[in-house]
Amino acid sequence: MASELFTEPAAQPRRSPTDRAGAPVTLRPGLRPRQRTAPDAETTGQETAGDEPRLRQLMGVCGWAAVLGGIGLVIGIRDLIAVLTQSSPSWFEPVMAVIGLVGIVLTVGGFLTVHRQRAPWIFLGAGSAVLIAGMIVTSAAL
Repeated sequence: MASELFTEPAAQPRRSPTDRAGAPVTLRPGLRPRQRTAPDAETTGQETAGDEPRLRQLMGVCGWAAVLGGIGLVIGIRDLIAVLTQSSPSWFEPVMAVIGLVGIVLTVGGFLTVHRQRAPWIFLGAGSAVLIAGMIVTSAAL
């Protein structure tokens, strides 16, 4: 009786794939049946987070962020000189501080979402728009 409790049922023989008519399907040598996987992001319209970003996308995000950082640094140094020499209006310093912080947050957001397909480009595009706004404010105030 104890041996009956611990015995497993006999495994069912594995069935070969059949077509709609019930005839067995044979595959060419080297081919295997397709495994069912989760639907791709393109078919569902959703972005999926992969384990690691593509190298091309990572290089693009790094390059774009480096350009934003370099231009932002030049604008920031120009603004710092204007504030230290007191040749700027009183509203200039807080406005440029906010513009700079928003640009930094958007660029960091681009890095943090690098494993996504479109999100880093959206963040870096918004960061570029903020950088252009900083250029316009600087040229208007000085």
